[in-house]
Amino acid sequence: MRRPLEGIKILDLTHGVAGPYCTMVLGDLGAEIIKIEKPERGDATRYMNVSERFHTDIPKVGGDYFLAVNRNKRSMALEMKTPEGRAICEELAGWADIVVQNFRPGVTKRLGLDYKSLERFNPKLIYANISAYGSEGVHADKAGMDIAVQARSGIMRITGAHDSKEPIRAGASVADFGGGIYLVAAVLAALYDRERTGKGQEVSVSLLDATMSLLINYSVAVMDGGADVAPLGSGHPQLVPYQSFPTRDGFVVVATGTNKTYRTFCDAIHRPDLGTNPLFASNQSRVKNRDAMVAELSKVFVQRTTLDWLSILEEADIPCAPVNDLATAYEELRTTSPDMVTSVQHAKLGKLTQLGVPFRFSGCGGDIRRAPPMLGEHTDEVLSEILGRSGEEIAALHKKNVI
Repeated sequence: MRRPLEGIKILDLTHGVAGPYCTMVLGDLGAEIIKIEKPERGDATRYMNVSERFHTDIPKVGGDYFLAVNRNKRSMALEMKTPEGRAICEELAGWADIVVQNFRPGVTKRLGLDYKSLERFNPKLIYANISAYGSEGVHADKAGMDIAVQARSGIMRITGAHDSKEPIRAGASVADFGGGIYLVAAVLAALYDRERTGKGQEVSVSLLDATMSLLINYSVAVMDGGADVAPLGSGHPQLVPYQSFPTRDGFVVVATGTNKTYRTFCDAIHRPDLGTNPLFASNQSRVKNRDAMVAELSKVFVQRTTLDWLSILEEADIPCAPVNDLATAYEELRTTSPDMVTSVQHAKLGKLTQLGVPFRFSGCGGDIRRAPPMLGEHTDEVLSEILGRSGEEIAALHKKNVI
């Protein structure tokens, strides 16, 4: 199968979540990736586990977080702080089309591995940065993790039960993964621009900017209208009904995006009066009278099971869904998108489940070619095959603890 980014080479200096997720997506699309990790310790996510299965020999194998976001990469254990390590990175930058890094602003400059240092070895190099708050502005030098960015962005103030005072972190790492995808888009745009100009460039994304961009639908209402958006549980500030409702045995989500859909919905649940009631006739009126609307619908939905309601609503073509737990959601994925749950053979763990590649192309495609690597699994291979180091030279680097 032809891959859209086949032939593109990436030097991956990332660690943690946002940067590695970005490079993984590029790898899924066909790019060749060499991931640099600190010897002995490796990427911090090698220590992050939910599952007890991966607690043995963590630094060498990888925690379940690492195993989820680092496929399609070769791992090279390299001490970049040494002159020899920096020289190897410089050579790899000459080999690569793209360098991706997510150190705090200023770290790569101190290491001599920033864009200005590396473009000397490759004028066509695309150098991609991702950080919590960017390299400019009042927070540029601050440490940042996904939860800190969620807090600063305001997401935690609009997430949670409508009557709760406690700020709630979104269940997914939306800042990290959102930032990673934004950087993917920036890298692809830079690659296209290089095709036109023949020149590389530096591109940057901050997690905060990316996360604020994900909140764009509230921007006009808050900045121009002075709106105070508060948590609404599963509800939506701009649409009603657009939330979950308790059923006899669980929960069902209903989403009526237009007035026509809403009226069809009312007929389907045998409450046509709610469709003609002036209090609920338009989305604006339903938003205004949200509490009364939700109270009426709650009395209806609790009378039947979730499966009953799904059957009724799907028959009327109303957007709806059960509120699944993760295990059920992953299992359902095998039927809704059969190629989105797959497996690879890991060097130590054997069969390892992976989520598939979400992109669909008519003339090419992405795939999973490599399992998440062991720490330093490909160090000697990269030095020999790509940089042409002899066995004696590689042995000397091992002896000096450079690799």
